[in-house]
Amino acid sequence: MKYNITAATGHLGEKITEELLKLVSKEEAAITVRNHEKAKQLFGDSVNIKKADYHSEEEMTEAFMGTDVLIYIPSFSFPSHVRINEFEKAVNAAEKANVKQFLFVGFVADHENSPFQMSPFFGYVPRRLASSQLSYTMVRNGMYADPLPSYLPELMEHGQLPYPAGDGKINFVSRRDIARAVVQIATRPELYEKKYTLTGQRAYSMEELASIFSEISGETIRYSPMSFQEFAVTYDEPEGFGPVLTSLYTAASRHLMDETTDDIETVTGDPSEDLTAFIKQNFHQEN
Repeated sequence: MKYNITAATGHLGEKITEELLKLVSKEEAAITVRNHEKAKQLFGDSVNIKKADYHSEEEMTEAFMGTDVLIYIPSFSFPSHVRINEFEKAVNAAEKANVKQFLFVGFVADHENSPFQMSPFFGYVPRRLASSQLSYTMVRNGMYADPLPSYLPELMEHGQLPYPAGDGKINFVSRRDIARAVVQIATRPELYEKKYTLTGQRAYSMEELASIFSEISGETIRYSPMSFQEFAVTYDEPEGFGPVLTSLYTAASRHLMDETTDDIETVTGDPSEDLTAFIKQNFHQEN
């Protein structure tokens, strides 16, 4: 089997590549990236590196040739129509390259009533794949837990958790747990052509999250949400992303970010990591 991972130099792509290389040989593994030099720094000669841009159907077609399983991770581009155009080219390229299995790695905020500004893209993907000539598998990830430990010092300084999620809950999951599950799905044909929602063990209210932060830091951190407008201005990095991020917490406030499944344990045999343990371990490693 020949495996090919897009966006492998990103945070999630790097972990998926690392997990894949634990199970398959270098000859079976390839990555498709825009920045060849960055990929070389990350992986050296442990994987076959192909260069292609999401905006070039021709480059992706060439990079996807000979691929049995394509693990497609979207770019970080916004707004939605940019990613949709990228994905359209990727689907066309995969069809031309005769990719056998297209594994899309997406996000849970894809509901038709979601205010999340990237939701149109995630809603488009399954419909586009269904109308293609490809065999495909859908993966939906919960909210990344990985940024939380590095965010904790700022919370300790201000004593407040500002996420404007109201009384909504959010399910967080680590990129490593996602990567473990994605690689199992990719390498086991009996798991193909299904939909998986990869989440942590439970969803947390913002009061519960503030309590976890307080316990780990030894400082009192209270849930004190900013207004949507203030949050968008304060966390507008990269420029223009503030409103996008804010719309995600708007979705959480409408109880659209709390999905919880045991899909990770089902496909890997091990449950996802406990959120408190994850934050504690990584916070102490960083500080």
